[in-house]
Amino acid sequence: MNYFNPYYFYYSNKVKQHFYFLKNGLKYLLVILVYGSLFHTFAYNQNEKELDSLIHALELHQKEDTTKLAIYNSIVIRAIKNDNAMAYKYGKKGYELGKNLSANHLSAISVYQYAQVLQAKGKHLKASQIIEYQISVFLEQKQIPPPFLHHQLGKIYDQTGNKVKALNSYLKAFEVWRNYSNPLLTKEDFYENIANLYFESQQYKEAQYYYEELLNLANKENSIQKDQLDERKKTQATAAQGLAKIFLAIKEYDTALLYLQKSEKSCTGKSKRRCLLETYNLYSELYFTKYDYILAKQYAFEALQIAEQLDQEQQAILLSIRLGNIYSAEKAYDKAELFLRRAEKTALSLNNNLLYKQVYFAFANLYEKNQKDKLALSYYRKYLIYKDSVHNEVSIRKINSLQMQFEQERHRQEIDVLELNQREKQLEQKAKVERAQKFNMIGLTIIIALGIVAFLIYNRYRFGKNTQKILKKQSDSIKKQNQELQSMNQQLLASKEELNAINKTKDRFFSIVAHDLKGPLNSLKGYSHLISTFGQKLSKEEIINMAADQERTLNNLYKFLEDLLSWSRIQMKAVALEPKNIELKVVINKMYKILLPQIKEKEIDTACIDIENKVIFADENATFTILRNLVSNAIKFTPKKGKIKIKAEIEINEAGKETNFTKISVIDTGIGMPKKVSQKLFKLDNKYSTKGTEGEKGTGLGLIICKEFVEQNGGKIGVQSVENEGTTFWFTLPSKDNTSNVLKNDEITETVN
Repeated sequence: MNYFNPYYFYYSNKVKQHFYFLKNGLKYLLVILVYGSLFHTFAYNQNEKELDSLIHALELHQKEDTTKLAIYNSIVIRAIKNDNAMAYKYGKKGYELGKNLSANHLSAISVYQYAQVLQAKGKHLKASQIIEYQISVFLEQKQIPPPFLHHQLGKIYDQTGNKVKALNSYLKAFEVWRNYSNPLLTKEDFYENIANLYFESQQYKEAQYYYEELLNLANKENSIQKDQLDERKKTQATAAQGLAKIFLAIKEYDTALLYLQKSEKSCTGKSKRRCLLETYNLYSELYFTKYDYILAKQYAFEALQIAEQLDQEQQAILLSIRLGNIYSAEKAYDKAELFLRRAEKTALSLNNNLLYKQVYFAFANLYEKNQKDKLALSYYRKYLIYKDSVHNEVSIRKINSLQMQFEQERHRQEIDVLELNQREKQLEQKAKVERAQKFNMIGLTIIIALGIVAFLIYNRYRFGKNTQKILKKQSDSIKKQNQELQSMNQQLLASKEELNAINKTKDRFFSIVAHDLKGPLNSLKGYSHLISTFGQKLSKEEIINMAADQERTLNNLYKFLEDLLSWSRIQMKAVALEPKNIELKVVINKMYKILLPQIKEKEIDTACIDIENKVIFADENATFTILRNLVSNAIKFTPKKGKIKIKAEIEINEAGKETNFTKISVIDTGIGMPKKVSQKLFKLDNKYSTKGTEGEKGTGLGLIICKEFVEQNGGKIGVQSVENEGTTFWFTLPSKDNTSNVLKNDEITETVN
């Protein structure tokens, strides 16, 4: 018998099992059934009695407290094994009750159990949400969440494929577990899960640490009971297998072999065969990687036999693929194809897309090595696209085969009936039946051929259509990315140009500031030198005149520095605006009091137009500064006995409709200015300052500060001037905000006429 035939183990095991049961099976089967039935009945009845007692206790206890919550938790613990509906019902009630109680250990257990029930029902999102909410409740109450909440959250993330969050949850649970008084978990619960996640993410050093800790923990335990000893051995084998996988991945094959030997020795007890299945599978992978194909085949066959005994079909498929790859490496292509066909057949029965991919990929590699390019291309396409087509094709073939068998059987029955009723016409009827059979066979063959052709055409159409969709999607994505890049480039160019313009403006401005500071300081330096050198020769009147000139220079310099400081504070956002409803008249009166000496000195006639009941929504200090600077400029450039008016009105837009802004104008009958000068007034790099009608000096920063304050309050500023006739400075500010109170100042009684 060919021991390398992929079906050998399956059928030989079946024959052995049947022979054993024929020989001794009836006796043992009867004993097992009797004792098993009694034990199952006893355990089931015991569980039912406990549930009935708990439900009865729940009916008697009406108070919504921790005692009732504990009963809910006990019911769920017993129901979750056999009755999912009951577990869900009482788990939900316990969760709802726990939410209304303060966060404690019992409420955490109710959330933990309800999440387990939801996870079993496939509601992973809901399960994770209730655990995360319960953790947040503990943290809000400045309590430490129990570690089993983080651990269960890690299980949910792990099951749904979110490996990063799963690892973080396990690590958080382990951190809390160290100092928690009643954790309900052991170190083994953490080490294995954390190590597996680190291994899956290819963080081998971290995975090695936790596998070694798990192995050391299992080696330290001194278990006396058989169940505990078996569990310890199982843990040792699991840790050794994990370490073997790590050293396989980093190609330290000798160390991996040592751990596999440890794992094989630890495979005992009830889980021995499952343990050996994983160990032999890793042996096979190790020797295949080392090109020792004889030992790789030996362990693969051993593992395949165990997988078939345990009905581990998925593992059997992977081992069949392994054997196919080994035979393919040995260039025994026929045997490799046999094992891959077996894997393909089993995979179709499981309807597992991942297994389809692995089988078809192995087929593609096999035919590529065997230089069967068409078959290799066909299976590679299946590997990429047609994962479902194999299952459909097999189903069609099975239906056609059954239909053919049915037709053949029907014709045989017709022949038998004809033979019984008309023996004299047997030869003639037989010929007719044979002709009918041939006709049917030809017809079925034609139908099958047409079906295959149609199927191939349809698949080719689907492939072409899917390819076009993919190409169009990629083309659209590339176009979109190009557009985004072009947009970003344009933005960067615009930002660069704007930055260059700003830098040039700032450089020009600082140059002007340096010049304006240098002039007064040179003047002061000259006066100081003159007094220190010729002070004894100068008369008292000359010294007084020089001191007066120095005082004016210092006053102008101080005003310049004050304006410069205000401007810099605006630029650095150090001035925090507090907009509110203020009466315009209040601000004008305050400003008028300060500037009254200058107005009287030049005998200027002042007037206010329509300022009554005008309320604006702006920062009061900024508004005061704007008006003071504009009126100061008007006084400066208006000759004696001139006129200055302040006018307020609702702004009218281009469409002739009122806006939500108030327009304030400062109108003088001064000397005016040329148009080319008015265009430079508000620009930082063209600071403009001239002497007033009485030789008054300015800093040149007042209008720039006005512009900054107006714009920060949401308004606009402008100027209209005619040389030798006068100037009008105007600015807009938001009108009254009905949600704020109006600022009034009853202390200010003097008004401008």
